[in-house]
Amino acid sequence: MEKQSDLIDEAWGLLSSGGGAVVRPSVPILWFGDSVAFSNSGVRVVTVGLNPSRVEFPEGDRFLRFPAARLLTTPPATALQRLAYVSALDSYFRAAPYRRWFDQGFERVLNGLSATYYQGLPNVALHTDLLSLLATDPTWSRLANDERASLAHGGPPLWHKLIRLLRPDVVVASVAREHLDRILFPRLGSWRVIHTVDRDRPFVTEAVDIEVVPGKRTLLVFGRCVSIPFGSVSHQSKLAIGSAIAADRA
Repeated sequence: MEKQSDLIDEAWGLLSSGGGAVVRPSVPILWFGDSVAFSNSGVRVVTVGLNPSRVEFPEGDRFLRFPAARLLTTPPATALQRLAYVSALDSYFRAAPYRRWFDQGFERVLNGLSATYYQGLPNVALHTDLLSLLATDPTWSRLANDERASLAHGGPPLWHKLIRLLRPDVVVASVAREHLDRILFPRLGSWRVIHTVDRDRPFVTEAVDIEVVPGKRTLLVFGRCVSIPFGSVSHQSKLAIGSAIAADRA
């Protein structure tokens, strides 16, 4: 069984070995959001992107969004240092989150599912990144092929360990479809359409049941990312997609 301390050590090991495109100084972002509120939620929802934006560590104040990590100049080796690191991740949406990306994308879908990254709804969600938990400059699509391959060597295996630890009920991925092949949890059926935005180029949201841990059904949801998650549909459509996810789980 995965232990949080082991995942933290592995995450910092990836940062130490990361190449020249990794933003520095920075910290590896195992998750974004309040992991305690997440674990206490009736429906545990995890969202999935590719890797953190360089915007997460602004040039003027690298730790603006993760203030509790300011003193972590070396990998956290003690229980107190690991606590500071977890606190930095947990407080992200209470500090200075990258609102344009999160609020205009996943947050609207989450709200339709009675979930939020913030407070005020029954369920608190976490965000994770599938290919790498390290922020890069340039962004993923502009990285050299060898840089992407290096980052993606360690990122997905760690992501799978994290998801097993989190035991989510719903995983919502908004990435290029090709990256879904990197999600290796056993599928308990075939992809099915759960919502369609009817337009000239219909926006289709699909879902499949997966087994993250033995005996537990988790719903994996996919919708295209266009600049931001679910970026080519209206706020109202995002809410409707969230409602469709809730209905499919029922």
